Amino acid sequence: MDIRSLECFIVVAEELHFHRAAARLNITQPALSQRIRALEHEVGVALLERDRRSVSVTAAGSAFLGPARTALASARNAGAEALRAARGEVGRLRLGFTVIAFYGFLPEAVRVFRERHPDVLVELAEMNSPSLEAALVAGSIDIAMLHPPIEMPGLSLTAMPSQRLVLAMPANHPLAASPVVSVKDIGGAPFLAAPRHIGPHFYDRVIAMFREQDVALNIVQEVSPMTTLAGLVAAGAGMGFVTEGIAALRRPGIVYKSVTPQPPELPLAAAWMGKEPTAVSRRFMAVVDELAWPATP
Repeated sequence: MDIRSLECFIVVAEELHFHRAAARLNITQPALSQRIRALEHEVGVALLERDRRSVSVTAAGSAFLGPARTALASARNAGAEALRAARGEVGRLRLGFTVIAFYGFLPEAVRVFRERHPDVLVELAEMNSPSLEAALVAGSIDIAMLHPPIEMPGLSLTAMPSQRLVLAMPANHPLAASPVVSVKDIGGAPFLAAPRHIGPHFYDRVIAMFREQDVALNIVQEVSPMTTLAGLVAAGAGMGFVTEGIAALRRPGIVYKSVTPQPPELPLAAAWMGKEPTAVSRRFMAVVDELAWPATP
């Protein structure tokens, strides 16, 4: 039975007058009568008693009225929820990110998004960039904050502000007192770096910077994620590059230095599968854009 017929019966039961009910429903009286007859035929009993002067609700109609109102309200609510979902106001956001990406504007973006859209469930997953690409293709996450370039086909991305690198070194290192450290001063010193397979393009750019300065880099350990690298620096295992976001969280045993020439910046981007992100993801990206690219006063 269709929702419009239920609505017609409910209004007639409330008005007890076909002419007034038809005007309220904005349909003709013959069309209203036809809908009521079809509904009664479908239910199998008379719901209304009518003659030329009056309309009344039968016992069966009284029993039918309450569930009919509930069904109509549920249908309207279902339609409203569907529209909210289409607008990205309800649902689920599955956000993937690298450790590095979460040391910046991203935590605040998640907080603000949750505050603005409390009916959206936010699920967070930390992975490295290649794993995030695979998760997007597999459909296990909706959007990812990762480090391009990307390799898997079918993904779209939009650039975010890149992240500057600084050199993390043990606080007792001879160069710890220097305001700026030259790349040439790093040559031969124990160096910590992320494995190349996590970000081959960026890894090669860093190595190329040292080669351009005729510096042989002494990588003593490959480390991931970057937060672990910082911990190993504090333990005296060597030195290595971290982002300014990670450096902002000061920890004992480490000093952070600018390097000359300046290391390449680590690119960051939001990525999703297909040409357009989901409706919920678009709402999240609106918050991200506010925080990542603040308007200049």
